[in-house]
Amino acid sequence: MSVTQPPSDAPFGLQPNVAAGLAYLFTWLGGIVFLVGGGTNRFVKFSAAQSLTFWVLFWIALWVVGFLIAMSHGLLVLLWPLMWLLGMVVWLWTFIFAFQGKEVKIPVVAGITESIFKSMLA
Repeated sequence: MSVTQPPSDAPFGLQPNVAAGLAYLFTWLGGIVFLVGGGTNRFVKFSAAQSLTFWVLFWIALWVVGFLIAMSHGLLVLLWPLMWLLGMVVWLWTFIFAFQGKEVKIPVVAGITESIFKSMLA
């Protein structure tokens, strides 16, 4: 008599917490792969979509701040390392909690994610 694992509804046959954790760990690329990679698990799909949304918004914000720094040469220079620190803290928070199977909702980003990916998350 053999014991088999029940089929997972997460992409690539992974457990949902592992798939969600990898979606966050590999930033925007992980978001794309796990969002379109199959599976019907809402936890994984939301994690992938939120990862993608966060990193796209993060890079846009870095570009805008970089532009402002180039134009002002003032105290805005301090924003650059603070933004990187914030990005790394959010990155650690999301992938650690996802690997633990806990859903993470990044303030503001979660709402944007749900509105952009509404049809994929339904």
